[in-house]
Amino acid sequence: MKLGPWIERAVKIIDPGVQELFVLDPLDALTSGMRLTVRAVDSLSTSRGDGGFCDGMSFLEDGVILYAPTPNSRRQNFTLAHELGHWVVEQDQGLFDWIADQADPPALLETVCDHIAQRLLLPDALTSEIIGADLVRAQHVHDLFDNSQASYQACAIAISRRIRGLGAVVLIDRFDGQVAHASIQPEPDDGWPVVCPWRGQTLQDAHALRQIDPGAAFTRRITWRDSWGRTADFYADALADDRRIIAVLAGHDIWKVDPGYMIQPREFDTRPLLTIFCCGQSRTFRGYPCPACGNGFCPVCKNCQCDRAAKTEEACTGCYMLFQRHLLVDGLCESCR
Repeated sequence: MKLGPWIERAVKIIDPGVQELFVLDPLDALTSGMRLTVRAVDSLSTSRGDGGFCDGMSFLEDGVILYAPTPNSRRQNFTLAHELGHWVVEQDQGLFDWIADQADPPALLETVCDHIAQRLLLPDALTSEIIGADLVRAQHVHDLFDNSQASYQACAIAISRRIRGLGAVVLIDRFDGQVAHASIQPEPDDGWPVVCPWRGQTLQDAHALRQIDPGAAFTRRITWRDSWGRTADFYADALADDRRIIAVLAGHDIWKVDPGYMIQPREFDTRPLLTIFCCGQSRTFRGYPCPACGNGFCPVCKNCQCDRAAKTEEACTGCYMLFQRHLLVDGLCESCR
């Protein structure tokens, strides 16, 4: 299942002028650009179709969007963009039918709206404008944040996609040295490295990245140590502000800061690349498939397709054969009724 073409199709439904305004002021884009009524409410207790609570609700027939405000945060911008995604799905009958035909339509609907939201807040054209003809730098993450209404995490994802070859964009808490976010760009040919930054890893006090003072920056070679003590060299372009350290890591010396130095051969993860749809979104990861169904185990719920199917089955009280629960009436299958 490929979401990309459907997301491209969905975004094109929105007027280009509204898309441009959304980058600068999502609320104004919805009210003045699309003539929708948007109201902030103290709390929303209604749950989405996939069972999760939400920060926004749409009453599209009445042209009304409700959202729970999050002061001093850009989370509400994503909420507004997500609700506009629901409006887009309502306008495209083909997209609506495609979602309805999938295995878990409510969860897929929320995923589609999330993807639409990210595209609205960070269009590819804006990322290209920020980077220009330069090599990717940590400053670009900061500039993208300043020129959009997207979070630092969303900006890190957008910038990481522009790294040439193996690399990552990492956001590190300046006070405790913990990786708050890591967006990995695998090696085009060899895939994912065994050693790479990941959320939750903690840098030692003496690590070079933790020595950057607020307002300072550097470009140099560093050593990254993962949670299991394994190490690998990367080239880093990094800067710090009062709260965080932003680092762009590259597997090759793309900034030409260490001529003549040869990085030791890097070990790559040789497990097969698997793609599944589970827990509300499409996920691609390295792992071994279930020998029975041939599908991967979800990194979140740890279930394969066999496990998910088993949880929706129940034995008929007449013949004791397994059936999907919705096929049983008073505990009996069609043959036993």
